[in-house]
Amino acid sequence: MGEAKRRGTPEERAAQARAKVEALRPAQLVCGHCKTAFKQFDTLNVPGLPGIDAVFGGECPSCGNDVVVFKGAPEAVAQAMIAWEKMLGADAQLGYQSSDGRHVPFEPEGSAAETAGAVPGKPGGTLH
Repeated sequence: MGEAKRRGTPEERAAQARAKVEALRPAQLVCGHCKTAFKQFDTLNVPGLPGIDAVFGGECPSCGNDVVVFKGAPEAVAQAMIAWEKMLGADAQLGYQSSDGRHVPFEPEGSAAETAGAVPGKPGGTLH
């Protein structure tokens, strides 16, 4: 019997995958531009991103900016954030959402905030 069959029917495996993603869903997203917290957002289907377990996104109800959250391995999240910034250009407001729901801005490599207690070689604002 194959590994997939041991984990259940295709429908059961799909339900397990949805439950795993839903467990990663944050209670709210926080806009990096205007700092508005909002609870109406979607789970984004982005297959094929190694190390990324889930992606959530929505439009800020206050300013209309797109807000995207990557959940996964810290290095994969850092790479996804940098790719997102390159795609959006100057309009990107990179950062991470703290455990208390605040938006914490991304600090570029070599900035004072990064060098004060950060992990060398890792982008600031991506690791908790």
